[in-house]
Parts: sequence; structure tokens; C-alpha cells
Amino acid sequence: MIKSLGQFFGQLMAKHVVLHASETCPECGSQLAQDAGVNELKASWHCPNPDCPVQVRRGLVHWCSPAAMDIAGGDEKLVALLVRQGLVRDVAELYRLRVKELAALPGLDNDTAQKFFGAITASMKREAWRVLFGLGIPNIGVAEAQWFCQHFATLDTLLATGGERLMKLEGVTEIMARSLTHWSGDPVNRMLIRRLERAGVNFKTSVG
Repeated sequence: MIKSLGQFFGQLMAKHVVLHASETCPECGSQLAQDAGVNELKASWHCPNPDCPVQVRRGLVHWCSPAAMDIAGGDEKLVALLVRQGLVRDVAELYRLRVKELAALPGLDNDTAQKFFGAITASMKREAWRVLFGLGIPNIGVAEAQWFCQHFATLDTLLATGGERLMKLEGVTEIMARSLTHWSGDPVNRMLIRRLERAGVNFKTSVG
């Protein structure tokens, strides 16, 4: 975890992120950011704080979406409730939830809790490209995630590959390679990967 705002923004600058001079996130107050070297007309400003409630909710909803891990029931309403109750702060914590915890939430009965828990459990066996896309790495959409998982045996191998080697692969752009290496170079993201693996989420691709 980041211990101070100074350390947080220092890490941002080390990742080649440009901070907006005046605009801040309305939820957590952090300065908005965008990747350095990207055309400002094409790159949107975003909140760079991984602990921002908006970012946490957005990441969880994306992870649960049909295009990613396809966890039925993981919509904005339920995700907001999980975050508000302090049960989930990132996608790995979904795999620590228990039916009893879910059933105790306001508005959820035991049947709904069982179904959501079952959907979470089923997602552990999803294809690896869904995991990669679900992580929400910038510039890595469904097509890119599927392509990478056709060329690497595991997500571990992919995320450990350097940018120069990635760019030697046909079809990999500099932006794609930079996005992957920046994301995987973050200690918080590396810990997230380890926690997902320990939870039993599939990291093996069709070529593994």
C-alpha cells in the first residue's frame, strides 16, 4: 500500500504519467492523469488513484462483465454494496467472499447469495484471455487479450516479458507493449496477480 501522497505521486511520475494542472477527481481529490507521450486529443484524463472508490467500483464491474469474467449478478448495484460494506476492495477479494457474508448484505437473500457465489466460483475456470481483459490494462481490449493468449502459455509468462521482446512480435504495437510492461511493473499489480493465482483463477492459455 502507498504510505503517503508524496510517495503515490512519485510513483506516478516514475511511470511516465502526466498530471493535470488543475482538474481533480470529484470522488477522492487526486489530480487527473494521462500517459506521457500520448496525443492529448486522443487520450482521456483519468483518476490514477487505485484506491479511489470510483476506480475500485469500475474495475470490479468490468471484471464481472460478460465480456470479461462473466460473473452473473456482479452489476453496479451489487458491486457498490460490496465496496460500501468493506467486503471487497479489488477483484482478488471477490474470491474470498462466502455465502454467509453475502446473504447478510441488505437486500440479498440466501438464494441470490448462493447464485452470485456460484458465478464467482465458475469464473475461476474461465479462459485466460478473459482474465487478461478483465484486469483492465489500458489499450488491451478483447482482441488484444485473445491474441496474446494465443502466443503465450501462461499469463505469468506474458506479464514477465519485456517491452522490447513484445514489440518484436508481429501485431504488437508500442502502445500495447508499453501498457503491459507499465501495468505489470507495478508492485501492487504484481501482488494482485499472485493473489488471483492463489485463489485458483486460471492463468493457463490454450497453448499452455
